[in-house]
Amino acid sequence: MTATSPCHLDSNASPSLMGKCHMPHMPEQMAGPQMAGPSRPGSRRRAVWGAALAVMIASQAGEAGRAFGFHKEHHAPPAPPAPPPAPAYEYAWICAAGVLCILLIMWYYARRNSLRRPYKLPDLSPSKGGQVADAEAEFRRIVCFLQDELLIPINARMPGRPFEYDMHSFPFTPMVLVIGNHSSGKSTFINKLLGQEVQDTGVAPTDDGFTILERRTTTETEDGPTVLGCPENRPFSDLQRFGQIFSGVLRRKRLILPPSSQMPFKLQIVDTPGMIDLPVNENSLSEARGRGYNFVEVVRWWAKRADLILLLFDPDKPGTTGETLDVLTKALSGLNHKFLVILNKVDKLDNSVDFARAYGALGWALSKVIKRKDIPPIYTMFNEGMEAPAGHESLPLEKFVKKRAEVIQEVLRVRERHNDNIITSLEETLRQMQMTARIVDSIRWKARRSYWKVLSLVMLSLGAVAYMLSRIMQVAADNISQKAAEAAAEAAHARAEQNKSRWRFLRHRAEPFPVLNEEVEESDPFGFKVYFIVITLYLLFCSGVIRFFWDYYAQSQKELYMTVDSTFEEVFHEKFIHDEAEDLRYRWGVVRQKVLNILQATWFYPWLPSTAAWEHRRINEAMQKDVFYLRQLARQLRQPAPNPETGK
Repeated sequence: MTATSPCHLDSNASPSLMGKCHMPHMPEQMAGPQMAGPSRPGSRRRAVWGAALAVMIASQAGEAGRAFGFHKEHHAPPAPPAPPPAPAYEYAWICAAGVLCILLIMWYYARRNSLRRPYKLPDLSPSKGGQVADAEAEFRRIVCFLQDELLIPINARMPGRPFEYDMHSFPFTPMVLVIGNHSSGKSTFINKLLGQEVQDTGVAPTDDGFTILERRTTTETEDGPTVLGCPENRPFSDLQRFGQIFSGVLRRKRLILPPSSQMPFKLQIVDTPGMIDLPVNENSLSEARGRGYNFVEVVRWWAKRADLILLLFDPDKPGTTGETLDVLTKALSGLNHKFLVILNKVDKLDNSVDFARAYGALGWALSKVIKRKDIPPIYTMFNEGMEAPAGHESLPLEKFVKKRAEVIQEVLRVRERHNDNIITSLEETLRQMQMTARIVDSIRWKARRSYWKVLSLVMLSLGAVAYMLSRIMQVAADNISQKAAEAAAEAAHARAEQNKSRWRFLRHRAEPFPVLNEEVEESDPFGFKVYFIVITLYLLFCSGVIRFFWDYYAQSQKELYMTVDSTFEEVFHEKFIHDEAEDLRYRWGVVRQKVLNILQATWFYPWLPSTAAWEHRRINEAMQKDVFYLRQLARQLRQPAPNPETGK
């Protein structure tokens, strides 16, 4: 059975009906050349039915292929399945890891801010009855730990390491330093203390070196290089920095003393060469030129490590000029708690008037050096005999004998106060280090602020000039290009006018006119010489600007060097609100030279080292806790060891 299409018409149908239906074939009048010829209605119908049948077969084949899986449809790839939600315990592990990281960071900063002590801080107060088994070893361990943990790291960053020779080394025997002018009775006093004539005495200078005297069970004399390698006094190795000439004038005498000698064991007395009052020379090499080594620095080294300093003066020469002035102002600066001022040989005075003049002259000279209203007490004594000589009824010599006994008693107490002096020196070094670090930080901050200000001005000046030059060159290039374009246009217009003239043909034959290109090639309006001159002038300008601003910055840096006192006032201004803070001003008098030396060793102040706030907190913590613990250990070491039989 065949289906009849609604648009199928018989060949006998009228043309009007045929025009109303859509025929799959084209009319004969609209057919191309290939369709020319007689009309074949049967062929056209068969072609139409064949095409329809092919479409039906293709559709059925596609459905069958999809049914049996032979035909694959081109669809978009399916989306991947969504991951299943993470279990709750995984989120818990992530949160725990984050909390652990935060705790580790907090623990790190807490340990960095606090001292990691290899020891505990027990309470050793008498009320608690605490005792340390080996107090001496504990004392040394704490001192070395504080130096290694607090002082040495900061000092290593400072230019020149200003506190390198202020550190304590163990073991070290207690020591008394005796200094004074020549013929002031130093050697005589030492001989009386030892109980025998060991050092040469006389009116003229008799000793040109440093002599270490120590009581031993054997007698021997050691030269300087041997002393520098002494295992019983480890700090002596630092003296090598003063050179070979100094080691040549250094020696040590170990003596067997009579039983009546007041000199105890385990105590050193250092006899120094007499200071000579020469004219003061501002040249820094004056000390080395006179002796071959820096006498003031050597005395400073001994004074820093001595437990007691005896400063002797002669009534005939109570002035403080030359080396004596340098020693008092440089070597003994900040060590007033250690030294005793002694007016010796008062038995050589005839009457009380001469004594008053000598005493007043010495007090006036000391007041010029020690910038305080109250000068240290002056001990008056003499060396001849243990009793007052006859013939001096006008002077109360028995009073001077008592003063000499007080001086000797202070010498004998050196071993007891040795540990206390170490603690005092360590605490003062910590405070000086902290003050130095704060002053240097302030100067560094000011220098950086000034440097960035100058750098900003330099960049702004050079950038503005470069921009102006580029704009000027651009405007000039535009003007030149515009004028060139105008000239080309005028030339083209002139040629056009000439071509329009009546005699164009003849003129062209007699004198051909140059043909101008319609497109003018773009070229650089400036030559190499112009660019070279402009760049050279700009570089010269840059060098001038940089030199000007560098001189300005160097002047500001020099001003920072000259105004260190003002910087000190700014840094510690909060300390001066309620009082004058005389202790800070006194300490600044010692630290000031160290700060100046650091600045002299640094040519670019923004590169000065910085000290973190947590380092200052650690220093404060050490001074509050560790120093107090050291004081308790020193108190325990001062107490006599209990008797094992009685327990007391």
